[in-house]
Amino acid sequence: MIKLYYIIPYVVINSLIYTFVKEGLCYASPMFFMALRFLIGGAILLPFARKLTVNKDVILLSVFTTLSTLFWAYGLLYVEPSESAVLSYTMPLIAIPLSVAILKEKTRKSEIIGISIGFLGVILYSLSLGIYFSLLGVTLTLINAIFWALFTVYFRKLKGLDATSVNAVQLLIGSLIFFALSPIQFHFRYSINFLVDLFYVSVLGGGISFYLWNSMLKTERVSKVTVLSFSVPAVSTVVDELRGIDVTSGMIEGIGVMFLGILISRMEKKISKPKVGILR
Repeated sequence: MIKLYYIIPYVVINSLIYTFVKEGLCYASPMFFMALRFLIGGAILLPFARKLTVNKDVILLSVFTTLSTLFWAYGLLYVEPSESAVLSYTMPLIAIPLSVAILKEKTRKSEIIGISIGFLGVILYSLSLGIYFSLLGVTLTLINAIFWALFTVYFRKLKGLDATSVNAVQLLIGSLIFFALSPIQFHFRYSINFLVDLFYVSVLGGGISFYLWNSMLKTERVSKVTVLSFSVPAVSTVVDELRGIDVTSGMIEGIGVMFLGILISRMEKKISKPKVGILR
């Protein structure tokens, strides 16, 4: 069982991060905002890193993370936070075949059924979005899910390395890439609100969030971890409702199906061993 002190803070932090990033993008361009996020997130992890390792897999991990974040941020310019959350969490359906192909991991039947049902919930939720979403925003966010699945699998591949060290290097390399690209459509407007947004997405939604996700993947298979991520869009939708954004009955039904998928994925068949008696 994945430790609750990993999954609970991860779900809470990431259900709110969509709102903070959406607001932060009102003050800074995506490249510059994410450059600052990665730099601060990597910097807070650096003092706790045991041994910094830079190899081909760590570099690929960094590139996949940067690309995922790039498409996610640009997608958020066109869709609401809850929409971005739901579309991003198509990731488990992509991550599992990648884990089989790259890591040769085995997936239980209950996990495959659970993820399929969870994805059906994503579809039901998406249908309820109707005319309110942008095709460009949806496309960008779905591309983000592909790269998120890739760096999730690479977290598992690098499970033998210290999580803090991997995340520090991953974020610092990503920050260099983002700073190099930041002149693209650059804009920045200072505000106290921006500092609050930046603090949340850099510290809580940056260094800490990446560390929690990595730590879960060090201890459990990709299929077992990723299916739990369906709980994030549900909490994100509650946040949207509190912010005054309309939440339809179709969205609620979709969330219910997602949770059903999570429940089914946790069911494991227990095989009782026959008792061996002694003949007298």
